[in-house]
Amino acid sequence: MDETQNRAIKKTLTIPKWLNYEAEKTGINFFQVLQFALKEKLSMTKKQS
Repeated sequence: MDETQNRAIKKTLTIPKWLNYEAEKTGINFFQVLQFALKEKLSMTKKQS
């Protein structure tokens, strides 16, 4: 995969206000969570032993 494939792109999404509040209250990094969830859904996460 070349470097241009790894560059960040902006995505806009909408979530319920209560969910945003709870996530921000706990300091969740939306970017990291979204990346992890997408990789998991695409079966791209590394299995830890």
